[in-house]
Amino acid sequence: MKTLYVLLINALLVITGCTRSVETQVPAFKAKQFLADTVDLRAAAKNKIAFVSIWSIFCGPCLAELPEVQAVYAHYKSNPQVSFVTLALNTEEELTRFSSPASDSSDVYRKAFKHSKLTDFSFPVLIGTRSPYQIENGSARLTDTKAADELKQLFTFNAIPVTRIYDRQGKLLFEDSDAETSTKRLRIHRTNLIRTIDSLLTL
Repeated sequence: MKTLYVLLINALLVITGCTRSVETQVPAFKAKQFLADTVDLRAAAKNKIAFVSIWSIFCGPCLAELPEVQAVYAHYKSNPQVSFVTLALNTEEELTRFSSPASDSSDVYRKAFKHSKLTDFSFPVLIGTRSPYQIENGSARLTDTKAADELKQLFTFNAIPVTRIYDRQGKLLFEDSDAETSTKRLRIHRTNLIRTIDSLLTL
């Protein structure tokens, strides 16, 4: 897995083997948080280490990564120096069906939740877009490839999942966009995220 570490306090961005242009500041973005109020991402990240992860319910690698995202959130949720948010390319209705234990177990959204192997779903989720999916015969089909275009331009990503960490000045110092799904690689991913945040907290 491609992993980035903060090496110098004034490094802006180091991405090994990656030459595309990446948003190097926390984007100016406001969205409703799932089951909560609207969040101003840039304001929430001000003077903090900011963790941002972008995912979607029907993205297999995203689902595999969610338990690690939850574990990192649990590690820092009481730390006032860390701002933690994820951005889901889904609607609030979809997230409700995904996360509700009371929903029909045959529902494709609930099946996706079970597939993720999440045992807790408490990390903050911003609602990023109208749904690009259509449910047909109990399965999801991508029907609107333009649904997330605005977010793709704002956050400058081509694929998900993508995880980014910004320093207290809002500068991007870490990006991981590899779609790893093996248990070993995912645990390494979690360890690397925690090490990176810890290293920034000491600066």
